[in-house]
Amino acid sequence: MFAVIMAGGSGKRFWPFSRSLLPKQFLKITGNDTMLEQTLTRLDGLISPEDRVLVINEEHYSILENDERLRPSLILTEPLGKNTAPCIGLAAIHLYLRSPCTPVAVLPADHYIPDTENFKKTLLCAMPLAKEGYIVTIGIIPTRPETGYGYIWRGEKIDKGPLYRVKRFVEKPDLNKAIQYLENGEYFWNGGIFIFTPAVILEEISIHLPDLYNKLENLKSAISTDKYRALLEELYKSIESVSIDYGIMEKTKRPVAVMPAQFIWSDVGSWESLFELNSPGADSHGNILEGKGLLLDTKKSYICNKTDKFSVVLGMENILVVNTDDVLLVTELSKSQRVQEIIEILKERDLKKYL
Repeated sequence: MFAVIMAGGSGKRFWPFSRSLLPKQFLKITGNDTMLEQTLTRLDGLISPEDRVLVINEEHYSILENDERLRPSLILTEPLGKNTAPCIGLAAIHLYLRSPCTPVAVLPADHYIPDTENFKKTLLCAMPLAKEGYIVTIGIIPTRPETGYGYIWRGEKIDKGPLYRVKRFVEKPDLNKAIQYLENGEYFWNGGIFIFTPAVILEEISIHLPDLYNKLENLKSAISTDKYRALLEELYKSIESVSIDYGIMEKTKRPVAVMPAQFIWSDVGSWESLFELNSPGADSHGNILEGKGLLLDTKKSYICNKTDKFSVVLGMENILVVNTDDVLLVTELSKSQRVQEIIEILKERDLKKYL
């Protein structure tokens, strides 16, 4: 089995801790290791380093170039971020030349999955079906009516293991729909984890994203030549930005299976989700304080102080405070997803030094 680790994201939702040159996957957000390091560790004993492909944005290459642990792995750089379909396609053409029919596990680099053994077992259970030509995805069992995720609607059970056919991939719902999905019991969160062979995914790209496929084929013929870099730049400048979900999964006629995850999972997609993840360590008033500070008459709040300054919060509830050397963010915790809007405003006002 191969692994493709998608590590090209910009980490906007964790601003101001996460910045354009040091996004979420390269930060220690959920432990003593970076999220990328945790992703790599989860694969130890299952997929060897030489069978791993990391896809990153080229502006982040300097972060990894001296990491001895990554020496056996293939590191591919993207000139621009163009979402997950081009990222997966780029990795697939390289792996196709090695072994077109060997299953590939496609994994985001910034998810929190503490149950390593059950994670490995899940990937192993999915592998035989992927060898038969299926696209297999891992469905996360919902714990709340979440509106921030896409969903997978499962169909009938497949005989081979705890797998179900996929009826449909569903876009992010409104709250009423999300409540219905939770009560129905046939819907999973789409965690963005897929297993398929390079041959299968390239065939699907050829059908549903033919422009991307043709340019990937040109690039594949130039691998290991001096034309590769120029063709890569041309490809990323000209192709559309499209996710694998929208570009392939919502349109494919190929058999798709979903396997319910038997492990704890979080995409750690916002400050609020990180607060929920760390809530077992909250104080008696439901607060989490990281760094130097004092909380008085304050409830259910998250204070993340990354400076030497002493932060004091008095008489507040359900707030987020993130303090870095150059930026102070204060917001309602429930509105922490909106930090992406701040980034766009900073760009418009040419305040790029804060990005």
